[in-house]
Amino acid sequence: MTKSAKLFAVLSFLALLTADPQTLQAQFPWAGARAVGMGGAQVAAVDDASAIWSNPAALARLPGWNFEVLGSGVASNRNNLLGTAESLINLPFDEIANGSRPDLIPVLIEDLTALTREDTSVIFSGVAGVAATYKGFALSVGSVPYAGIYPVIDLVHIVPGGGPGNGLQFNDTGLYLAGLSAREVRLAYGHGFFGNVLLVGGAGRFVFGRTYFQRCTVFGNCEDKDISEIVREAFEENAVDTTKFAFDLGAQLNLGIVRLGVTGVSLNQPSFDVAPVPGAPATVPLPRQVRGGVAVDVLSFITVSADGDFLKADTLAPGAKSQQMSLGAELKIPLFAFRVGGYRDFAAADPHWAYSLGVGFGIPLISVDASVLLSPQGGIDPTDIDRLELGAGASVRLRF
Repeated sequence: MTKSAKLFAVLSFLALLTADPQTLQAQFPWAGARAVGMGGAQVAAVDDASAIWSNPAALARLPGWNFEVLGSGVASNRNNLLGTAESLINLPFDEIANGSRPDLIPVLIEDLTALTREDTSVIFSGVAGVAATYKGFALSVGSVPYAGIYPVIDLVHIVPGGGPGNGLQFNDTGLYLAGLSAREVRLAYGHGFFGNVLLVGGAGRFVFGRTYFQRCTVFGNCEDKDISEIVREAFEENAVDTTKFAFDLGAQLNLGIVRLGVTGVSLNQPSFDVAPVPGAPATVPLPRQVRGGVAVDVLSFITVSADGDFLKADTLAPGAKSQQMSLGAELKIPLFAFRVGGYRDFAAADPHWAYSLGVGFGIPLISVDASVLLSPQGGIDPTDIDRLELGAGASVRLRF
């Protein structure tokens, strides 16, 4: 039996189990290497052109011309979907089925039970783009993508030889893939009041949204296909484009060594059409979130910061939520900056911490930054199948 056939057999068996499956979830996207290196704690701490994504109010603090090219993303393997699926695929299903390996039945049941837990999914969010700022004004071109893979369990169609209403051959149990790429042009402005004690800003976003959806069902379209083919089909066959407008607002209060910040992203939460594929929703939203933060300049060269989501944000799946807390610190010395951070999503079924490290090198006109985020599971190997969190970011900045 091939690995694909084993997976389909596993998912078919899942249809006989009671489950309350959760689908794709999105996270608050972090913009650039500094944000990733500080665990996402940027609402009050942001000090570069990435403010057009993190908090447009901070644009008022940027002198002269600033240009930045950045890319960053964080993936979450919630409830270890990848590790569980890998374990199931590698089981000798034929031997278990014919009774010759009863010792593996507890392993099978444990893995199946893990897959039926709510919130089981692999989710991703990120930012990629280029931004230019001058005297509080900013323009960016880029993309804010969200994507995920998740199991769906059909407990209705479970009768062998039944009809369309309950027949096993019509069972929709399988792995589903969904995504939203918010390709956009942003125009933003930040302005300071009372000698820059109070900063306010906003961003208008012309969003060219492209959605993707594909499913890999037990008795449907998955025979002899691997996950890369399912992803390719979603991109090539089921992409749907919709153009919408979104807007963000932000504010910062500067109290000497303490800065307070708040930002709201996708406040009007526009929705984007999805291909009429069986199992797909009619539309998916660009997730709304309101986030607050504090940054403290402990010394002139040390900053500590903390962010938190005020809402359990709506995401690409109705009823699915995300709510993060982020902590970070930055040490600056001549030519170099070192960053550490961590974050925890309290809306996840199994909340846990993930930790980040970042480094930057800068001279008066240019700086380069890089960072990585890992969960403790899996050690230092970023490719470990059991890793629950993986993120990275890179940025190049020019200042005049």
